[in-house]
Amino acid sequence: MSEPLSEDQINDLLAENESTDVGADSLDNGTDETTGAAKDYAALKSAVELFDNHAQTVLTTVLNKQIGFSVFKCEKTDAAALQEAVTGESLALKIVAEGAVGGDLYMVIAKKTVAMLSDLMMMGDGSADYTEDHKDAISELTSQMINPFGVELGEKFGESVSFGNIEVSEYDPGSPPFDTSGSDMAILEISVEDMEPGKLALIIPGDMAAELISRMGSAGESAGSQEGDDGIGLSSEELNDLAGVSSDLDDSGSFQETPASGAQPQGKGRPDSVEMLMDVDLDVSIELGRTNMSIKRILELAPGSIVELERMAGEPVDLMVNDKVVAKGEVVVVDENFGIRIVSLVSAEERIRSLR
Repeated sequence: MSEPLSEDQINDLLAENESTDVGADSLDNGTDETTGAAKDYAALKSAVELFDNHAQTVLTTVLNKQIGFSVFKCEKTDAAALQEAVTGESLALKIVAEGAVGGDLYMVIAKKTVAMLSDLMMMGDGSADYTEDHKDAISELTSQMINPFGVELGEKFGESVSFGNIEVSEYDPGSPPFDTSGSDMAILEISVEDMEPGKLALIIPGDMAAELISRMGSAGESAGSQEGDDGIGLSSEELNDLAGVSSDLDDSGSFQETPASGAQPQGKGRPDSVEMLMDVDLDVSIELGRTNMSIKRILELAPGSIVELERMAGEPVDLMVNDKVVAKGEVVVVDENFGIRIVSLVSAEERIRSLR
């Protein structure tokens, strides 16, 4: 009888499995139109999975529902396959990437999925019909999902990666806003607790895909053989079972009981994923009030001039994060410095209305 695997061996096998278990049906080994070489969709899938992890963590937190993301397919953009995956009336979200990875990234998502996510964000039950207001909501959600993804890419690449404003438009399969012949796509499955699962697509321009593949590296090159003379030949299911065993071992290799209340939900999200968001710097400002003035009145301003604001005296001021109102407070003085004492937080519905 062979010796049992140690915890280190189990962890090594799991690491190999994560980098190689991409699924024959989910990857289309096309060619890079620039170099003519086979395109490494496994590496591209690894980059998309980073987005999955952040999207899952953010949505689970914002919507207060258990969210699951997985890559269903990663291949050269195919209009027919895209239409089959993302059915019904849909939206196209244009996301401008800058820095180490530049270009226009697109997300195609069905309106029924948009309506469900937006309604949950605004404290509904997810059953609302789609309205034009949901465009603002999905733009806000996508921004929250994509920005930490850019931060992690920047950390991995050692260069800044950022995503700009998101433009939302109607998606017409007959006249898509992106190049279907020179781009790649990743079809993602999204599952929401107690809701019908759906799919969305990320359309990645060829240059961006090539840059991501180059920087992520080949997922197959670093992984050892899982079968054969040097391999143990464990399946994905067996490795996942070993992961559960490994997590129940303490430092001495003994089993330790895990309380049921502390069990983590299944899916890609990890408890430490949220930690990656904690070091993101945000611009915080306090707005006392606003007014409209003609150019003539502005030119007439001088020391001693009084500008009347629309806000009443004693009314709470706005605390803004990245130019979005998140709380209201009253002005206080702390050690000769101005500050505000938070008196109320702005609801998700009010945040959406403030974007219009």
